[in-house]
Amino acid sequence: MALPFIAESAASAIIENLVSTCSSYLEACPAAGGMQDELERLQHALPQVQAVLTAVEEGAMVMAQNKALDTWLWQLRDAVECAEDVLDELEYYELEKTVQDRDNEVPGILSKCRRKFDSFVNRIFSDDTLKRLREAVKGLDRVVAGMGPLLQLVTGLYGPGVKRRKIEEVRNARETSSLLTESEVLGRDEERDLIVEWLIKPRDTDVSAFTIVGMGGFGKTTLAQLVYSDERVREYFDPIMWVCVSQDFDAAVITRKMLEGASSESFGDKSLNALHYILKQKILSKRFLLMLDDVWNDDNTIEWEKLVAPLKFGQRGSKILLTTRMGSVADMVAKVMQCKKESLNLNGLKESDCMSLFNKHAFLGVNPDDYKNLRPIGEQIVKKLGGCPLAIKVTGGLLNSCMDYDYWKRILKKDIVELQHRKDDIMTILRLSYDHLPTNLQLCFRYCSIFPQDFMFKRKELVYMWTGSGLIPQSICGTRRPEDIGKEYLDLLTRKSFFTCKASERGFEIPKFYVMHDLLHELAQSVSLGECIRIEGDVVGKTIPRTVRHLSVDKVNILSIREISNLKKLRTLVISIKKNHDHSADHALVFNEVIKGFKSLRLFSLYVNFDFHRLLDALYWLIHLRYLSLTLSLPLEAVMNKSFMNLFPQSLFRLYHLVVMKFSTPVLMTSRNIEYDGLTNLVNLRLLDLPRGMIKNIRYVSKLSFIRKLEYFFVQEESGYKISELKNLRDLRRLNIRELENVSTSEEATEAKLNEKEYLKSLLLGWSSDRCHSAEADEQLLDNLCPHINVRKLCIEEYKGIKSPCWMTDLYLINLTCIQLVNCKEWEHLPPLGGLPSLNIIRLKGLVAVKQIGCSFYGCGGVCAFPSLKQLFLLDMPNLEEWIGIADGCMFPQLHTMVIRDCPNLRGMPTLPRSLRLLLISHVGLTALPAINQDCKNDSQQEHVMALESLIIEQCEKLNYFPTEFFGNLSLVKFLSIEKCPKLTKCGITDIQPPSALDRLIIGSCGNLEVALLWSANLTFLTCLDLLDCASIASLPPAQVCVRWTMLSHLAIKNCKELSSFGGIQALISLRSLEIEGCDKLIEVSLLQPPFPNNVSQKNPVDCFLKLGRLSIDHHALLLMEPIRSLTFISSLTLSGASQLTSLPEEWILQNHTALKFLSIRNAVSLQSLTQSMTKLCSLENLGVYNASLIRSLPDLPTSLCTLCITGCHPVLKERCQENIGLDWPKIANIRYVRIE
Repeated sequence: MALPFIAESAASAIIENLVSTCSSYLEACPAAGGMQDELERLQHALPQVQAVLTAVEEGAMVMAQNKALDTWLWQLRDAVECAEDVLDELEYYELEKTVQDRDNEVPGILSKCRRKFDSFVNRIFSDDTLKRLREAVKGLDRVVAGMGPLLQLVTGLYGPGVKRRKIEEVRNARETSSLLTESEVLGRDEERDLIVEWLIKPRDTDVSAFTIVGMGGFGKTTLAQLVYSDERVREYFDPIMWVCVSQDFDAAVITRKMLEGASSESFGDKSLNALHYILKQKILSKRFLLMLDDVWNDDNTIEWEKLVAPLKFGQRGSKILLTTRMGSVADMVAKVMQCKKESLNLNGLKESDCMSLFNKHAFLGVNPDDYKNLRPIGEQIVKKLGGCPLAIKVTGGLLNSCMDYDYWKRILKKDIVELQHRKDDIMTILRLSYDHLPTNLQLCFRYCSIFPQDFMFKRKELVYMWTGSGLIPQSICGTRRPEDIGKEYLDLLTRKSFFTCKASERGFEIPKFYVMHDLLHELAQSVSLGECIRIEGDVVGKTIPRTVRHLSVDKVNILSIREISNLKKLRTLVISIKKNHDHSADHALVFNEVIKGFKSLRLFSLYVNFDFHRLLDALYWLIHLRYLSLTLSLPLEAVMNKSFMNLFPQSLFRLYHLVVMKFSTPVLMTSRNIEYDGLTNLVNLRLLDLPRGMIKNIRYVSKLSFIRKLEYFFVQEESGYKISELKNLRDLRRLNIRELENVSTSEEATEAKLNEKEYLKSLLLGWSSDRCHSAEADEQLLDNLCPHINVRKLCIEEYKGIKSPCWMTDLYLINLTCIQLVNCKEWEHLPPLGGLPSLNIIRLKGLVAVKQIGCSFYGCGGVCAFPSLKQLFLLDMPNLEEWIGIADGCMFPQLHTMVIRDCPNLRGMPTLPRSLRLLLISHVGLTALPAINQDCKNDSQQEHVMALESLIIEQCEKLNYFPTEFFGNLSLVKFLSIEKCPKLTKCGITDIQPPSALDRLIIGSCGNLEVALLWSANLTFLTCLDLLDCASIASLPPAQVCVRWTMLSHLAIKNCKELSSFGGIQALISLRSLEIEGCDKLIEVSLLQPPFPNNVSQKNPVDCFLKLGRLSIDHHALLLMEPIRSLTFISSLTLSGASQLTSLPEEWILQNHTALKFLSIRNAVSLQSLTQSMTKLCSLENLGVYNASLIRSLPDLPTSLCTLCITGCHPVLKERCQENIGLDWPKIANIRYVRIE
């Protein structure tokens, strides 16, 4: 069956508009005929065209393949789009004249312009335009003339059609359920437990692998995610890395993703060698878990070997977990890892779980008891779905859209027929779900095939691309904005399970991402053949249908773009050009010639990593563009001395249809004081995403009357930059106003009309920090900057007023969810925010004049203060002395994060709610911690358990005690840090027992609590322990205490000046990392120990202690202390303070020669040479010696060495290591990475 490529409503609107425009022209100019007959035929045939398209839309899921209909639909689409281009051209020239005629303000878009038709004709109908208009009319007439037999065909093929779902379905979709995501996973507990038990079970091999194999849609990724989030796994492994691999199996890319996942850093364009080195250091002696999701590569052994090379340096017990559709991948990974093949073939869900999952989605939002007649049909449908969770979920969502018996029976019959005739049952079901989508949603879904698999869509970005590419034309939106329609489309597609919505909380923002399952991505590719295509790599030799409308090409050579020059019907072009050092002006000419041939282009996105301003000349010809994104990625050194005065050609400012313009570039390139007045010609712009320096220099921004986001509006006294420029920008969603001190009078502030901007959701009001201004002036100004009641996020910066604005004291902003008051240094009394019902986040920073948080802060009336608040931050408030709660009142019932930092004079805090999950108190003048007992529910039967998971107390020098039974109430705390609280005592606390669930503990300078906390024996889940500046700890706990710390893998001891004994540290059987620094008495005791040689055979064995672990010390004498002295299997040694070291501790190093892989000597200013026995270190791979100014030559080095780094070396050594000619060159010639400087 042919795809309904164009929606009936859109096609009809275009044809009607064409007929109307041409008819008006002929009335005004009767002599210029030549298309009257065609217009009459089109007018007469329009109802038949609508009938055909309607029949195609309604019968898509039951209609058989018909080549004639396919061909005609393509022809119709070509003709309709040709007509659309001509009409768009007419509107373009009208917009051009509007811009030319305006005087200081934009009258509006074409629909608002009312001019005499004679003037319209004279301005627009040039000979070329008239020629194209006639061709469009004749082309449509030819296509429509061949429609008669097709109307009869589609009428005969279809029975009673499925009720057409128009845009009203989107508008009326139940908002409460449109973004619903799965809250539980059904039927996979057994598989999850099996995998978890395999992962945490000790193994003989260092690193082993397990593969989950299953068909697409069977929940492999979901099962892996369950394993990833399982507490047993998270407590056993560190780090845990997740990488989605998909079909492009590139070792460098995957390694980079692993590193970024493990450290949250960016590793840019580093080489594979550098990435290998960094990864090896990060996992060295660590028990890691690597999860590779959606792996396809089962034949490229070389890439596999590159990938796993650094992984073999992980601690014994490290694991790799893969998901794949192919059992051959499990064979491959077992081969390259040289381990036993172990895998799980994921089968379908059990029948009971299938029905539970089906019912969850099919009866979403309704009472199943009201539809008992549908249950037997549902059971039959589920049996045909093969236990596939994805198929069940999608089909359930499909059926949920129509709770009708006949509809469900039709789906049951269709399902049976398709399952009997297709090999891929799941794809059949998914295609069936696709066929049931309205045509407009099908267009948007198909479009997503131009993105790579596993792409994380941002909501606004995807919607703007849909609208920019013409998928949601204004003709079907009526009075609504296309962006709003697009959001509803995305919501409905999400509800129908074509997308999964994911949220990640980061600070004050909780961004949402939309992810399409790989199987659904395949579906999008299959249903968009001939319309959408994505090509990775060069296009040379690739077959691209000439019918393609939407094309994405990644990493193409600039000259190879000629291969796509024949795609004249392109509407979308997303292109990334890879750097070629031979780029020249001729190449730019080729590029421009090809691009300007895409005259129908609506969306153009260009990414380059070289100076691209010569590539933009072609923009002059792209008059239909709605969306333009230009991204320039260059290292800063490459742009230091460049002038970009002509970065934007004047032709860019003639793209009057442009709705979205995005330009991303290094900061230095936008620091020039260049005015971009031409940008205000783009009167249809809704989104202008430019660097700060560019937006600041746009004069008369008021001309962009449809702009939705303005993040860098700097008020200036000069005309064109005044705050009155904001007056007519009524469509703003996000607005940041800065340098408000340049507003001349408070009356002028009212000209911004903030209180009339009903769509504004986020507002920042900011002054400059270095200014002289009176408090009264700021107060009057802020009073007149009252936002609309709909605003949700508000930030006020550098305000010098003493009191709150009147609109903040009368609880006017009832929809406010986030408020930030930053560096408002004269503000004395906080506004009554407690009465705002929707407030989620409060951030107060730098309010130095506030001395008290009192009852006025909580508001008046109401049952509970801050009923919705979840996050509260009080930062840098040095004069805050008192924080008073509500007597016998309720406050913060939903608070889960509280951060109090740099409030040194705050003496007390109110009782905190039990809902709190994170509490951080740093540099605060408290003498006692606040109680956490408040329970607003007043349920006497409730079990009072605190939700607190992280407690950090730092630099509270006046803090001297905890509340009684404090530790007994912290049963869920996993992270506890107490540092720089020297006056703390255990007064009143009879039994100090840290939470048994504790995963990480930091103890640092906390009075006589140090020993009590450290000697706790119940820390069975503790994996990381840091002892910092502990003045009262003279010894680590004895073996009978340490032996219970069975999961402790990292121990850091720093600046514990009184520590003189390791106690029973050798009992820490899981320890794999030990750091010792600044422990003076420990060094003193070490220096009293007998020197080497060491008879290890006569010592007590310490087989498990630090076996294959990492040791970092700041004095070589610590190697003489037991149990460090007897270690024989250390894999990594770092001497961080080696200023007194004249020679390497040869004896100790040699007794670890079989395991030692990493050796680092820092500050080696006294080290005269490396030991001649270096060749005996048969496992050494990385050797680093830093600030080694006395070393003049190198000994023979072990053949295993891969990396050698010697910095601050003697000039003689550098000379001896010169490539090919130095005396020591033969010793280092075969080392992969060498740095000697």
